[in-house]
Amino acid sequence: MLAALLAAAGPGHAQEPPLPDAQAFLADALKLARSNDLVRSRYTFTDTETRYSYGTTGNVVKKQVRVYEVHPFPDPDLTYRRLVSVNGVQPKDLAVRDAEHQRKVQEWMARREQGGEDDRAARLRRQADERERAVVGELTSIYDFQMTGRETIDGRPAIVFTFDPRPEYPPRTPEGRIIHHFRGRVWIDEQDREVARVRAEALESVSVKFGFIFRLLKGSRGLMERRKINGEDWLPTYSRFTGSGRVLFVARIDLDQENHYSSYRKKEPGD
Repeated sequence: MLAALLAAAGPGHAQEPPLPDAQAFLADALKLARSNDLVRSRYTFTDTETRYSYGTTGNVVKKQVRVYEVHPFPDPDLTYRRLVSVNGVQPKDLAVRDAEHQRKVQEWMARREQGGEDDRAARLRRQADERERAVVGELTSIYDFQMTGRETIDGRPAIVFTFDPRPEYPPRTPEGRIIHHFRGRVWIDEQDREVARVRAEALESVSVKFGFIFRLLKGSRGLMERRKINGEDWLPTYSRFTGSGRVLFVARIDLDQENHYSSYRKKEPGD
């Protein structure tokens, strides 16, 4: 009788393992947390950016696809987002922009030979790493994380957490003061303890800086997905942002943008 019951249950009814200890699992994931920019600085990749515009009835009236080849550089100011096509057409000034970038690189190399540029690049990396550690260090103070279960992403089990801001906590870092206005869900790969997916929503309007003051309005949403590339690093493969904002608190911008990141190639020494 027992054998018959086990046979009837079949392999599809195998019991899942218990969920891990939430606090220990999250602590392990935070130890591995690295910003996407820092990890991607070792790679060249393609960024396919699609922006949608909608009519009054909610239908798409315009779609623009821009394809970039991204070439990180030791000096972040010289990272080159090489625009290679807009809606399938190569920009007429591509050769001009390539030449201008090459001129800046050559000037950087000349300064490097005279000394100082390597020190500056190392200092910038160190400062970025310090800022990152400071933000990661206060995440569990900024947010109340609650484990909600296990789901499968691309055949790999992931542990799911919700995160809600703790209203009583005053963030110490500039980045913390921005993300404190968001809540969402995060899927963490159970084996590698790496973020595989995160969804977030702005609970209230918040000012951010993109070289200018941009006020992100309440209700704006973001999605980011990461995958393990070439069995080595976890890197972004997709993101989407839908929301509204105001530039310099005046002009309103409504945005629906998705990005596909592909063709990752690890940089060789000298690239």
